[in-house]
Amino acid sequence: MSIFPKRSVPGSTVTIHWNFNTAHLKDVHVFPLVRIGVRDPKGKETLLFEKHVLGLPDPVEPQNSDLKKLKYLNKNLPLMIVADYLSGQHKTEKLVEILQNIQSGRHYYFTYHVPEDAPAGKYTLISEVHSGGEVRHSKTAADDFFFIEKVTLERIVESTSEAIVFNHSEERTPVKVIGCHPLPEGKMHAEVEVFEILPLQETTIKLNAPVNYLAYNEERQIIPLQSGPSGFLLRNQSVPQATKADGSVYLFKKDAEEAYALKEEHKLLWEKANGLINTTSLSDEEKLLLDGMAAEGLIREVSFD
Repeated sequence: MSIFPKRSVPGSTVTIHWNFNTAHLKDVHVFPLVRIGVRDPKGKETLLFEKHVLGLPDPVEPQNSDLKKLKYLNKNLPLMIVADYLSGQHKTEKLVEILQNIQSGRHYYFTYHVPEDAPAGKYTLISEVHSGGEVRHSKTAADDFFFIEKVTLERIVESTSEAIVFNHSEERTPVKVIGCHPLPEGKMHAEVEVFEILPLQETTIKLNAPVNYLAYNEERQIIPLQSGPSGFLLRNQSVPQATKADGSVYLFKKDAEEAYALKEEHKLLWEKANGLINTTSLSDEEKLLLDGMAAEGLIREVSFD
């Protein structure tokens, strides 16, 4: 079995692949009861599939046949599944057997919808094949798990330039802290620190840059490490822009030939709205300008939630 992604968050969806191998069937058939599901860190089980699956033997090949039996990976088999097996914990011999069985197996795909209030931690897969009074489990059981992660910003300590974050998972959670140093002409220099937060533990992060972020869940989740509102000002990314040789900026209206010619103060606010600042950093004059540009749909407030 394989899981995508291996790390996710509450409210997401995880895809599970199960291979029903029929390569060993020569002149018999099987009709086992198959149970596929997920067990959360608290022991709660959610079944995704519970039914009988019919497996029939391959046809008998005629003797002295010049036709070679083709063996190939099914065309609809994602390469990510093969990559998942290759990166697993199994020995070489077991891995070869698994990959050979993929060629002749029947592939099933299930989705597990992670509840919004799901506990963070390690989730294990249930894979049971009941046949003739015996129960067979997945040959990839050592790798049949995924993690649900949750990290939150608890508070900012302004006096010491520190952020306190908390790992809600019962497992170690890898994170990346990115410190951003703005440079002239809209460029940026970034400093990166990568480490793991211990289970159910608060961690203190030193804020060494003007703007700091914490990324986790394979960098799909971004937390701004700063106090104040969580909304950030961003110029509308769907608005076409033209900059003349003299530096003047024109913004084109959607479905119209008209354009906004930005005055110098509007141009400065437009350039400043790059997704890294919020309204608390604006002057009173800039806030008035923001109201007008927001009403025209030119600048929006976005969040990382």
